[in-house]
Amino acid sequence: MRARAALVMLAVVAALGAVYYVVSRPKPAPAAPERQFVWYVDMTELSTMAISLPPLGRSERWVKHADQYWYFDAPGGPKVNMKRWGGGIPLILSGPAANRRIAAGVTDRELAVYGLVSPRMQIALTLATGQPITIVVGDPTPDRQAYYIKLAQSREVYTVDASWYDVLARLVTDPPYPVPGEEN
Repeated sequence: MRARAALVMLAVVAALGAVYYVVSRPKPAPAAPERQFVWYVDMTELSTMAISLPPLGRSERWVKHADQYWYFDAPGGPKVNMKRWGGGIPLILSGPAANRRIAAGVTDRELAVYGLVSPRMQIALTLATGQPITIVVGDPTPDRQAYYIKLAQSREVYTVDASWYDVLARLVTDPPYPVPGEEN
């Protein structure tokens, strides 16, 4: 009889342990929301890229040649320094993931608030098909962690990481010209 009571108590303790295990397990973290893209194209489809910084009055333009390398777009323009350029520049210009969409259907007055009427940066992309894509980058957000951005023909405003803007601005302020005598 004692052995039977011990087995019943052991079964009750095991059942309680199983219930406790199931109830006390941590819940999985909710899935992060999928980030929206301001625009998206396959980076291999890019044929020309131009970045201008209107406040500085500076710009740079690159073109992809038949050898699939990027060159500065000027008569006899040099090949881009691949050590500084890498494969990353066409990739980040093929479409940034937005931190969030700020507004849709904005008015010209609202665009001015975001710095998109007199932009800090303009990007002009041309696809191999000849289709142009124009992007306007406005002011930084108040915390300076992101920049306001939109497609030129769109009335939707997004934010993208400040590092995205910084990398592209540097291509204009410190262009990736080839180092004399160094092979890319």
